[in-house]
Amino acid sequence: MRTDRHVSDPGRDQGAARSRLAVLPALAGLAVAGLLAGCVAALPSGNGASGGSPDGGSSAASGCAGSGTTAGQGTAAAAAPLQAIQFVGQSHGWAAGAGRILATSDGGRTWTRQYAGPAVLDQVDFTGAADGWAAGPGALLRTVNGGASWTALSEPRQNGHCLSVSALHFVSPVLGYAVTASTGTTSTGTASTGGTGGQLLRTTDGGVAWQPVPGAPSGARAACFSTAQDGYLGAPGRIWRTTDAGASWALAFTEPPESPGQAAGRTATDTPELGCAAHDAAWVLFLGSGVAMMHAPYLAYATQDGTAWHGVLEEQMLESAIRPKLHLPAGPGSEPGPFSVISPGAAAFVGYTPPANGWGAAPLIVATDGGAVLSSAGDIPSINEPLAAAFLSPTQGWVAGENLKAHTFSIEATDDAGRSWTTQYTTS
Repeated sequence: MRTDRHVSDPGRDQGAARSRLAVLPALAGLAVAGLLAGCVAALPSGNGASGGSPDGGSSAASGCAGSGTTAGQGTAAAAAPLQAIQFVGQSHGWAAGAGRILATSDGGRTWTRQYAGPAVLDQVDFTGAADGWAAGPGALLRTVNGGASWTALSEPRQNGHCLSVSALHFVSPVLGYAVTASTGTTSTGTASTGGTGGQLLRTTDGGVAWQPVPGAPSGARAACFSTAQDGYLGAPGRIWRTTDAGASWALAFTEPPESPGQAAGRTATDTPELGCAAHDAAWVLFLGSGVAMMHAPYLAYATQDGTAWHGVLEEQMLESAIRPKLHLPAGPGSEPGPFSVISPGAAAFVGYTPPANGWGAAPLIVATDGGAVLSSAGDIPSINEPLAAAFLSPTQGWVAGENLKAHTFSIEATDDAGRSWTTQYTTS
């Protein structure tokens, strides 16, 4: 089971807010001064991304070295070439992965490679047709012209450690949030786990400089904002909300508890993945720990008003033992995959069923009516293991993933809620 699942956001042309993953420990009491001296991703300009300096050369912020990958995280040759996908309307979309960024301006009928280099990218985030960012271990790129050119930005730095960005979410071309990984690199480029990562940061200049968000709840793992003021933050088993740009947070939802017999020997609470959709609304997928008999526990909840939360779906085999009184409808697949928030009342969930007597499957479920109605059109052909999904409506969407039998990665598109699919891009 891959761990690089991706949450996508609603289309920009619909004016909806968007989702991203985020964060770790409490930020209260952290001093801003001296926290964020830049750490350069050091992506060669000849590989499709210029450095951070004004003349396009390699940016040289003091202290951090790298080549677009974090020590111990692998290289572009060893990682999936398609790991993230986003559309901001019917025409414009981007996909990113190891060593590449792809773009389309015709709804995916043709894809153009905009970046070819060493960075292992697992996130792409655009606020419109022009302004966008791509990130991965040891790499942070920005474009202001739809990807015609990409600039390598400095990574945040704290106490001599470069903080690798593990999630991005921009509300506007200048205002954005980043989640730093729980590990980072030292000034010599070696990996470090010394408590420097896992922070929620904010930028007001498009990602050039980052500051911590004071007072964010401890143990945060996910965050999304629908406006500059209104957002959600997910910690294990808990969802928090802010309506004042992170100045204060209130507990909005607590995951149903495990049965007493199941709690022993398991992670206390599940890790959330969050997606926002317009004012007040949010969707969350809780990911349980462990795998048994090719099943991994997960369950999804949603709210349309920020107050009332309701269950949407679950992996039933393990969850029926972990929370026997819950009885949610069955989710897609025996293991969780990516999900895409479409609107306050709709989301698309792609699951993964590992191969038992075959090559596995990637089933799709589209939730509508706030999650009360679940529609399934079966498996996505040409993909066994889904890695990313982006849906603009309950009928139109894209899924990127791997065909385990053919050893290829592809982008598949549907315009009829998954009843039929078209392969738009394939790579080995």
